[in-house]
Amino acid sequence: MTFEKEFLLRLKVEPLDRKRHDRAAFFCGVERIDNFLKITASNHAANDHGKVYVALESGSDAVIGFYAISPHSLDLSDFPEADRERMPRQPTVSAIYLSMVGVANRLQGRGVGTFLMISALKKCVEGANVMGGHFVVLDAINDDAARMYRRIGFEDLPSHPGRMLMSMRAIRVACDRS
Repeated sequence: MTFEKEFLLRLKVEPLDRKRHDRAAFFCGVERIDNFLKITASNHAANDHGKVYVALESGSDAVIGFYAISPHSLDLSDFPEADRERMPRQPTVSAIYLSMVGVANRLQGRGVGTFLMISALKKCVEGANVMGGHFVVLDAINDDAARMYRRIGFEDLPSHPGRMLMSMRAIRVACDRS
């Protein structure tokens, strides 16, 4: 992967605006992700099921990447016993769900995904600072995505194949370094 610093400096992330942001040409190569952005995302955000943030190049309204986040909870019975002992005596633990991340196919490998993940994790910290959230959780769409998420610190939840999480504490430490 090549990080093109000057290109990344021209990017901005903002909440999805269905009237302004052009989603029609977005194509990341994964139909489920493309369809979410083009068909579902604006209703998802408008109905408070979560929030969608889009990446744009300065001066353009064409979406080149996006992520979606929402409040979530994890069932403590899904955790190994040793982990449950350190958590509150409640049936669930708070989390923020990173439900979708997509980067336009033509820009993959240029650092846009990392740029979006940094933005998403910082947004999750902001949310946790307001309402709490012990973990950020996501579902890796395939093995390649899972490997990438592991590289940035996510861990597998053994009881749910593909489900991964990172503690908010670890994310705060990582954000403080960036």
